[in-house]
Amino acid sequence: MVRSLSDGDVERALSLREVIEAVERAFALYSTGRALMPQRVHVPVTEHEGTILLMPCYVPEMGVFSVKYVTVYPGNPSRGLPTIFASLLISDPATGEPKVLADARAATGMRTGAATAVSIKHLSRTTEGALGVVGCGYQARWQLKAALEVMRVEKLYLHDIVRSKAVELGEEASRRYGLDVEVADEVRLLASKSDVIITATTSSKPFLKAEWVRPGTHISAIGAFTPQMAELEAELVASSKVVVDSREAAKAEAGDIIQAVQRGLMRWEDVHAELGEVVAGIRPGRESDEEVTVFKSVGLAVQDAAVAALLLRRMGGS
Repeated sequence: MVRSLSDGDVERALSLREVIEAVERAFALYSTGRALMPQRVHVPVTEHEGTILLMPCYVPEMGVFSVKYVTVYPGNPSRGLPTIFASLLISDPATGEPKVLADARAATGMRTGAATAVSIKHLSRTTEGALGVVGCGYQARWQLKAALEVMRVEKLYLHDIVRSKAVELGEEASRRYGLDVEVADEVRLLASKSDVIITATTSSKPFLKAEWVRPGTHISAIGAFTPQMAELEAELVASSKVVVDSREAAKAEAGDIIQAVQRGLMRWEDVHAELGEVVAGIRPGRESDEEVTVFKSVGLAVQDAAVAALLLRRMGGS
């Protein structure tokens, strides 16, 4: 019998700290060839400006096979709907029996926030300082919560093209976490004052410029997931130490890097590492206090599998 879980069930079943630990391990397993993860399937729904994604993954050492179905419709908020809908089907790989069907909005938020936390842990210059978040929707809340697991935020800067969203998140962060918050009306102001910058938008045009970013800054760019999308200008990407979640996925989907390569500002060989290689000690992370590091994530099915393995064990399915 398949156990059905709501987003609320998922949040109650898992702590963000254990998700971060599981995702960190999953990155290492992926980058050392111990996870089977086909390239995800993109189905563009052009007439409705949406995208449907299918993301399968098998991780033998975690004892899990999972498939996530996710839709991304940037115009949904104007309809009173979430940008993202997602479901996660979890099976026992020993028998192929489906065990859990979970709403995956929270799971996606948690594992995406966890990826940023892992990047901060391994690539940031400091574990305390100012954090800037661009894009203040649902995902930003998980990004902030996860970042707080690995760094002490002395000041939080927020920016959103809809200012009221930044104000709302700022009030929530101040109330829930006791943070000193400032809403920045310009990305330039946020960038010039932040030690760590997280971009979590559905922007199709780059908005973060190299000249605004201070030496030693770490950037986690998690919003753009198609060749046509980009949050970071090409010059910023090309002048930074770039770490990706997956080279293969980045070549197909990471618009920030693809556009820098197409303009001749960098080569794919200039991508420093996969995050899993850094976690596993195969490649170094940050090597100086002055370098700007960029973690470019398009989101991997192995992250979902990490959450799925936790849920499977928690539900007594394996």
